[in-house]
Amino acid sequence: MLNVDNINLHYGAAQALRGVSLTAEMGKITCVLGRNGVGKSSLLRAVTGQHAISAGTISFEGAALDGMAPYHRAKRGVGYVPQGREIFPLLSVQENLESGYAPLPRKERFIPDDIFSLFPVLQSMLGRRGGD
Repeated sequence: MLNVDNINLHYGAAQALRGVSLTAEMGKITCVLGRNGVGKSSLLRAVTGQHAISAGTISFEGAALDGMAPYHRAKRGVGYVPQGREIFPLLSVQENLESGYAPLPRKERFIPDDIFSLFPVLQSMLGRRGGD
């Protein structure tokens, strides 16, 4: 379970998140909705460790993530799939997909067939650059 408890996040003097709490349970779908500029992406950056929080706590499966580097969080299974084209535009579609498995041992780095059953068009685009 992911637990975000009463977090604040600042960009310099501007406060992007104030007292945000969220629980995402295993096996359930949790959705964060809101209009532009209300902090959805900031919340996800905080959870993944891309931006430090100024107050509150974040934990995953009972372990505190506060202060943990993003790559350590990724090894624990915490990730973020951004909207739009926030990908590596010069890497191929295949390389972009494989980058999500970088924390795994080399022998476990492969794109599961489930991905192609969910998004069949990706199979034919594996060799194309992500930015195309």
